[in-house]
Amino acid sequence: MGRARYLGLQTTHLEHVFSAVALNLIRLDAWWNGHALDRTRVRHLASLDLFLAA
Repeated sequence: MGRARYLGLQTTHLEHVFSAVALNLIRLDAWWNGHALDRTRVRHLASLDLFLAA
């Protein structure tokens, strides 16, 4: 969430709340189904390096 889509404090807050709820639902779904969420981030250049090495 780099920038808010809406102007104004109330609508920006509402957007943040909806985003947090959506992330929590994704995490709950993964937890209930036994899927581990990928906690690491791989930069684009690192993924390209892994792709070329294979």
